[in-house]
Amino acid sequence: MKRFTIFAALAALLFAGCAQTPASKTTDASRRYLEAWVHVQKEKHPEYLWTQTGLGAWILEEEEGSGTPVGEFEDSLYLRVNYTMTDLYGNISGSTSARLAQQLGLYDEADYYGPEIWYAKGIYAGLEDIIKGMRPGGRRKVVIPSWLMTFERFNTLDEYLSASQDKNGSNSIYDVELVEAFNYVNDWELDSISRYIVRNYAGKYGTDAKKAKADSSGTHGLYYIREEAPSDAVELKDTTVYINYIGRLLNGHVFDTNIRDTAIYHGVFSSSRSYSPVSVSYGSSWSETKMDDNSIIKGFARMLWQMKSFEKGTGVFYSPLGYGYRGSGETIPAYAPLRFDIQIVAKPE
Repeated sequence: MKRFTIFAALAALLFAGCAQTPASKTTDASRRYLEAWVHVQKEKHPEYLWTQTGLGAWILEEEEGSGTPVGEFEDSLYLRVNYTMTDLYGNISGSTSARLAQQLGLYDEADYYGPEIWYAKGIYAGLEDIIKGMRPGGRRKVVIPSWLMTFERFNTLDEYLSASQDKNGSNSIYDVELVEAFNYVNDWELDSISRYIVRNYAGKYGTDAKKAKADSSGTHGLYYIREEAPSDAVELKDTTVYINYIGRLLNGHVFDTNIRDTAIYHGVFSSSRSYSPVSVSYGSSWSETKMDDNSIIKGFARMLWQMKSFEKGTGVFYSPLGYGYRGSGETIPAYAPLRFDIQIVAKPE
């Protein structure tokens, strides 16, 4: 299911004019519309909490989590969440739930489903309003009014109403589960990788995740495991080789491969694609490495630079060497560590 990205409008907002108008008839109309909706829904759904925040959001459902509650949003804070977003009529515009996508007939096996990571200061004001005070494992279903669907920050409800440029009454309902909150996303990724490699490659890295985290094969954020290397293997430089590869997330989700059977098995097969070994050209440094004459992500290139002729290996690296805070389409989420399995093979006939 295609997930709505709450950061999509950020650039437009940053470059929009800064002029603000007093609370207008349009804003008043939006507020009255929401008040009328709440009045009707209170009668239909007396089971909801109907607790209003100081900025005008309505908490409908709440489940307590455990651990330390989220406090003020700091520059280093990140949130890992599951969510579903609808309008006031229940029309779904985004969700991280595979089950919901299946129920709606929108499930795509190639897409990623599961928790997403949000930079805390890059979300809507209304989401900040409802997430503050939540504990990991907690959940809130909340009506976020249109005036809080903004990246700007103010202190009072009146200031939000005065600054609102909303003309459509774009009120939204978010059902948010806070999986965890943490500071410094790079550290979180490296912790995730170190736990992963000691589970899967204890023979090389041992069973101590902290020790494994400190050992990144000479390249910060990249771990390489050599699995097969012929005794006569030679270093690769200023040459062209051919490879088979599989790219996956650490949860096992395969997002790309040039191996036909693997693509079919994992639901990423495309009839418009040719499945055969692809060429990799080496230059004089890792940054010059290209695949089929196309540039490749840093982690993939640095991994290839460590390999020798006809070698087979696995590389695991964090998102600054991959797709970073943007991710890639619907298959790779933001801040995702990646794993690639690569084998250098003979040139196809």
